[in-house]
Amino acid sequence: MALMEEASHSRVTDFRERFRPQREWAEGRGLLLILAHFLTGTGAAGWLFSAFLDLELGLIVGFLLVALGAMAHLFFLGRPERFWRMITRFNSSWISRGFAGMTLFMIVAVAYLLLLFLGQHDGGPGKVVLAISLLAAIWIVLYKGFVWASSKGIPLWNTPLVPALYIAYALRAGAAVLMMLSALGTGDAALGFLEPIKLWLAISTAVLVFVYLEVMRGSGMTALRSVNVMLLGRVALPFYLGAALLGLVIPIVIGGFALTKAIPVELLGLAALFSLLGDLSIIYCIAKAGLYRPLPA
Repeated sequence: MALMEEASHSRVTDFRERFRPQREWAEGRGLLLILAHFLTGTGAAGWLFSAFLDLELGLIVGFLLVALGAMAHLFFLGRPERFWRMITRFNSSWISRGFAGMTLFMIVAVAYLLLLFLGQHDGGPGKVVLAISLLAAIWIVLYKGFVWASSKGIPLWNTPLVPALYIAYALRAGAAVLMMLSALGTGDAALGFLEPIKLWLAISTAVLVFVYLEVMRGSGMTALRSVNVMLLGRVALPFYLGAALLGLVIPIVIGGFALTKAIPVELLGLAALFSLLGDLSIIYCIAKAGLYRPLPA
């Protein structure tokens, strides 16, 4: 009862404010949506890298992460019947398109893993199933940013830079998962291939975040307020500690050292873990800092 009263009070306060925060996707049950997007993007990218590097454990982990993300999506919706309503709006809803992609991926990924277990994955049917799974995984990586960018009333989200950020962060998260597996001794051959990719993605996302914030500063008063919320307000701690320090600074520093001298694989695994925490943090920060344009007077 107290929680309901607090939520009601928050909504009343929001409407009295000129710049209202978007709470449905950033607080309470909305945290499940943030977690779902993080898990599905990470898992799908992990599946893509694992297929390219022929890492069976990576395929399994990627599939499990997408499955966990799909479950988080369902819990976010609250009622199962909402799922069926969502999935029937393919022509108009990015959420619906995402559900369709996840459903297709789950089906073909299970089929491919079964063929892999039976040793039948190298044949024609196995290659076709793998190809479909890769297309579905690419779709999962692509769609999430467009879910947020389609929110026209929230300038911080309504920009082509958000899909670009989500794609870059999904790819680096997928690479980070495989680096952690390699650091644990399950695929050392992939570690040398992934190190420069992970460093390049970390630097690229750092540049993207900087460009994103600078563009948003000049995109109107509401977007500027959102940037201030992220850099100076209630989202500053997770941004600087999570997104910046853990997600960008530490992985870039460790990755740079790894290119010049040999360092323990455990340290690379730790950098990958910090990177994943940073990836989750930036998704949370962008969601939490979203503000609606002021209502007409």
